[in-house]
Amino acid sequence: MTTVTKRSAIGNCHCGCFRFQISIDDKTNPISCTCTLCRKKGYIWLVADDHEYKVVRDDGRLTDYRTNIIQDQFCNKCGTGVVAKHPGGPLAGRLLVNARTIQGLNPFELESRISILTTDDNDMKLAGGIQDSGSSSDSVKHKGSCHCGQVWVELLAALQDLEVKEDNCSLCVRNAFIGVYPSKEEVRIHGRENTFEYKCGRKFIGTLHCSTCGVTVFTNVYGPPLSVFDRVPPERKEVVMAAYRKNMNIQPLNVRALEDVDLAMLQIKRSDEGTEGYTLED
Repeated sequence: MTTVTKRSAIGNCHCGCFRFQISIDDKTNPISCTCTLCRKKGYIWLVADDHEYKVVRDDGRLTDYRTNIIQDQFCNKCGTGVVAKHPGGPLAGRLLVNARTIQGLNPFELESRISILTTDDNDMKLAGGIQDSGSSSDSVKHKGSCHCGQVWVELLAALQDLEVKEDNCSLCVRNAFIGVYPSKEEVRIHGRENTFEYKCGRKFIGTLHCSTCGVTVFTNVYGPPLSVFDRVPPERKEVVMAAYRKNMNIQPLNVRALEDVDLAMLQIKRSDEGTEGYTLED
């Protein structure tokens, strides 16, 4: 009989308002649920027993969002989804912990061990879905939304003509963000007033989450202040500023939020950056 040795690990939302300890082992089989909410949030679940999980900090920022399939909890400051439970099915009542929140756990390395939990995909029936904006169907190539339907987008460019990227930095790994980067003229965003924004680090990027369901549909690009270009040599200034203006006109979208997109069919450019330099304040 093989003895499984477990180790204690630390997990947290990105801003650190919610932190926990959990016992894990390197042979644990993570779970990917096929319900719409889990797909939009890119959740990778670990099933934890009560004695294996302990909350060590809770600033009261977790928000509940429930569908008929899952009860989800996400931080309403940084948007990180942390824990969930299924009201029914084979995992009914079991605590599900988002593996993406656990420090030192690389989700790219977990993929070969993920088990698929197939659920009846009718949870969007309780959501608003993508609302009709009256846009011409000829100009809109893709539509996308959060889960509850209060935030939705229309992409006027074909996804296959755009570069798709994913990295595992401390923020993107928790959001499971897969980015596509059209220009602002190629995107129509609806429901901005129904989001909250999270900025961290140098605050060049703002991540927008639906205030109700927590799904990220798009992000904002703020870029560095213009003062950083004061030291650019005059002979390079025009080229550098042209690149800056182009970057500032980008409207990043979360591919996971787009409808009818098979991620397995996309050529996703990955960057294994890791979380080096990411620290939590006390």
